[in-house]
Amino acid sequence: MACPLSPEHLIIVCCHGIWTGGPARGYDENEWLIAGFQKGETPTFIEHVKAGLRVLSEDVTSLLFFSGGPTRRETRLSEARSYANLAEANSYFDILPEVAVGRRVICEERALDSYSNVLFSLVKFWCDCGEWPQRMTIVSHAFKRERLVDLHCGAIRFPLDRVNFVGVDPPGMRDGTNEAAWKGVAEAITQWKEDPHGIGKLLAGKRRKRNVWNTSQGLFLDEEKKLDSGVQLEEYLLGGARQPWS
Repeated sequence: MACPLSPEHLIIVCCHGIWTGGPARGYDENEWLIAGFQKGETPTFIEHVKAGLRVLSEDVTSLLFFSGGPTRRETRLSEARSYANLAEANSYFDILPEVAVGRRVICEERALDSYSNVLFSLVKFWCDCGEWPQRMTIVSHAFKRERLVDLHCGAIRFPLDRVNFVGVDPPGMRDGTNEAAWKGVAEAITQWKEDPHGIGKLLAGKRRKRNVWNTSQGLFLDEEKKLDSGVQLEEYLLGGARQPWS
């Protein structure tokens, strides 16, 4: 991909489902492939798309990455591509004119969990543009802020003072009535604290279960780019070595 402008700002919208298309342009939940526990959440997914587009509209040096791989056996369509399709089908919700979007909306189509949403998008930014972002904005559920910012960005040593977070929660999380979901949030935080890079049996197993199309989970798809990147891989990444984005 030819990278526009001189980008400095990486915006990541973490994807949570697959919009399969349809006349309701995403406003009918039957057009979505989602898990049972996500019932009623698709309007929130649309709000995440809108939030990412708003941040994009406010900064000409920004690029918007929809991040999420193909996670359903019913289709090879990735979560990221479906969100991009949704934005286009809705004329970018009149937040940005199509001519202003150009090549500034990008799909990261391999991530299978929230850690990979951050790390794969960061690396793809460099692979596409040849430079590391100076700052990052992450869009997701508000209840995932600690996981995405403090734990994931902290684990890969992206400076937290250069990270912004935009959180929009689904119904039941905003009013605190979904006690089971809040319990799950606490359990996930504990799991990621114990396994910051998601390489242990539990978190890696969740990723494998979602990888229904055997999507590559290597950090780089191109050996030459891997060598040129300056990224300290494997045990260095796990050990907290300084990285080129630090």
